[in-house]
Amino acid sequence: MFELLVSRMASLQQQIAEEKTQNQDTMRNLITIFHNLITPNTSKIYNTCKEAPIAERIVKLQPEKPFKEPMTVLCDQEYDSGGWVVIQHRFDGSTNFYRDLREYKNGFGNLEGEFWLGLDRIHQLTSSKPHELVVLLEDFDGNKTYARYTHFEIGGEAQLYELTQIAGYSGTAGDDMVGMKGMKFSTLDSDNDTWGSSCAITYAGAWWYGACHRSNLNGKYLRGETKEYASGMVWYSFRGHHYALKSAKMMIRPVG
Repeated sequence: MFELLVSRMASLQQQIAEEKTQNQDTMRNLITIFHNLITPNTSKIYNTCKEAPIAERIVKLQPEKPFKEPMTVLCDQEYDSGGWVVIQHRFDGSTNFYRDLREYKNGFGNLEGEFWLGLDRIHQLTSSKPHELVVLLEDFDGNKTYARYTHFEIGGEAQLYELTQIAGYSGTAGDDMVGMKGMKFSTLDSDNDTWGSSCAITYAGAWWYGACHRSNLNGKYLRGETKEYASGMVWYSFRGHHYALKSAKMMIRPVG
């Protein structure tokens, strides 16, 4: 009887050990799967976000024209069938957007948070093939709206990142990029607008200003109604010049 009990105890201990090993293997497999899901796969290079798997948000792209290096971008695969490159995203004011031309040229922020992709990268993408642009906006009351353009392109550094194409508006936000075609990009240290003073300094932003603006998506993050005129993250036709929006997302993708 005692020997039988010892035998059963040994068998039970062996079974527990085997199950523990299996559970550890299962846990390791789950950890590996989770790690693969949350870790950006930047080893493979794509021509467009449309080519990237839906599960991959941060990828490397190589525009068709022979630019220097592939670029790391954030893809949006949810809006209108996906395939979008996010070029600007703001939603909580955690990143300062009042920066100089060098920083706007190279890009800043975190692709998982608030960021500006960089004028050089936007130029490389939009000059490699025709692109469309969509601007997604939200106020602090939960109202959402959008502006979409069938043609969007900017020039390179030698052209001061001129907005060479902005056309084909549709949407619900209002066309507040109207009149911006041909405008060069201005920052606090590079005044290229058509106004007598500096729009970028006066309205605390960086944009394709004329004299001065109906939209200022790189302006201050002021959180709703404000006494300040036009210096917030504004889209005039949506909430006017005295209302700073909660979020803005600018995305581009190849046409066709």
